[in-house]
Amino acid sequence: MESGFSFSSVIYLVLAVLIVTVLRSAIKVVPQSENWLVERLGKYNRKMEAGLHLLIPFFETVQHRVPIQERQLPPKPINAITLDNVTISISLAVLYRIADASKTMYRISNVDEAIMTIVNGTVRSVIGKTDLDGVQSNRRHLSEEIQEDLKAVSDEWGIVLTRVEILEVDVDMETKQAMQLQLNAERNRRALVREAEGKKQATELDADAQFYAAQKQAEAMKIRADAEAYAVNAVARAITSGGESAVAFEIKKIQAQAVQELAKGSNSKIVLVPTDVLNSLSGTLGRLADRI
Repeated sequence: MESGFSFSSVIYLVLAVLIVTVLRSAIKVVPQSENWLVERLGKYNRKMEAGLHLLIPFFETVQHRVPIQERQLPPKPINAITLDNVTISISLAVLYRIADASKTMYRISNVDEAIMTIVNGTVRSVIGKTDLDGVQSNRRHLSEEIQEDLKAVSDEWGIVLTRVEILEVDVDMETKQAMQLQLNAERNRRALVREAEGKKQATELDADAQFYAAQKQAEAMKIRADAEAYAVNAVARAITSGGESAVAFEIKKIQAQAVQELAKGSNSKIVLVPTDVLNSLSGTLGRLADRI
């Protein structure tokens, strides 16, 4: 009886272990950050996403546990030749994630190397259509163009490129020296242009000043001519209306006004007037007083 009891106990124990093992192999919990690929009898069957899943023991196995978080390719400089035959080195940031694990794992063996290979070819193709100035000034546009060109291949592999960005563009030492010489020449040209514009503005201002002075002088001459014409007209009117005595009176009147204007001047002056003129002015002034 004791041997029989011991034998049956062993059988129960073996069955219990077998059941636990089967259950453990049949029940699977997939984490949020992964997708699992299941094969049945050596052939791909399905993809298991995050959660609880059951497998058929001995027939189905989990062949690939694929991380689906965003990943970045190891940064490597890419050599390319621009449209104007300048060799440059480009540092590129490429971020991606696996969207369809079955396509990725069963079509390519090394994901990073495969993506880097198509990235290198695409970058060289895009850069070859752009000159050096365009590469340096349009990095964002070129990054978008590279990402768009990569989309067809990445979709076929079940990969989504989340970000492609040109980080740095470097040229060889000879090209750097040539660019520096060009930059210095451009600075000198701008300095000469600014100097020429300054001289031009100074010349224009001087010409404006001369024109203004000439205009004012012409206006003064016109005023003087108008005054002389007025005096001539006054004499002519006097001759017409009052005869010679009126003419003499107008002449004396004008002479007196001239002497008064000289006396009002700001500069101190000594005016020598002949005696006969003084006598005439005195007589004229007396007659003017009598008339008033």
